Amino acid sequence: MSRTSAASVDMDIATRSEVGPRDRQEDRVRTVVNADGSWVMAVADGLGGHPFGDEAAQVAVDALPDCITSQSEMAAAFDAANAAAWSLHPEMRGPDEGVSSVIALTTLVVAAWNPQGGLLLSWVGDSMAFLVPIAGGPGWHSTPHGGPMGFVSRGIGMFRASPGSTYELPPGHLESLSEDVPAARVQDWVRDQGLLVVLATDGLFDPVLMAHDRGWFGDDPDDLSLGFALPPERRGSAEAVADTLIDTARFAGLIDNTTIAVARITAGRDSCPGDPAC
Repeated sequence: MSRTSAASVDMDIATRSEVGPRDRQEDRVRTVVNADGSWVMAVADGLGGHPFGDEAAQVAVDALPDCITSQSEMAAAFDAANAAAWSLHPEMRGPDEGVSSVIALTTLVVAAWNPQGGLLLSWVGDSMAFLVPIAGGPGWHSTPHGGPMGFVSRGIGMFRASPGSTYELPPGHLESLSEDVPAARVQDWVRDQGLLVVLATDGLFDPVLMAHDRGWFGDDPDDLSLGFALPPERRGSAEAVADTLIDTARFAGLIDNTTIAVARITAGRDSCPGDPAC
């Protein structure tokens, strides 16, 4: 666990990972906490069955910078991760390599915070980001880019399936990638008891959803997201949140590698001077 305090927030980070029924761990996670209070947190899912999925997940998180302060820097970070994945095995880039030629090497979700610019999120593939207000109430989550047969519409190091295929992401082509979470909304969440930022590979989703009798996450921004799996008494630390989610998935029956990274952000004392409730 990492813990830090900066100008207006207190923050701690925790990660958890389970191999599940697979014979190796293909997920990767990376967290960086800087002295100025900025941080970067990332989870990468090496696609199951791909011969180089674990390698791609590793190089993707390794290629990320230690600090990301804008959408343009986030896009550049994904461009670097994409290039690193492509460079692993150039011989795999041909159009006639079977299943390995049409499934992305890895998916990736990244959260970045800096005291001046607030929160940034970006993702490709079926790894997802969740924002859960500690006080309860509506949260937010990204939407996975799913497709038939496990294909994803955007992914790191994706190969051409066939001429004209839509399942392709050439090096350097990163459209519709970055998303700003509105600063005012984040500030409201943080001031009102705090905010949980949860990044997870898709090994978490099915077990948790089945355990809570839900069909799938909606696109409605007022959906409670993963908040329904986290009782109030389990939101007191990033470690408690990560333990609760991994335990829920484990109890329901893991069907894949599962990796979770959690940042818990709460208002620092100097963010609301004179307010005894802060």
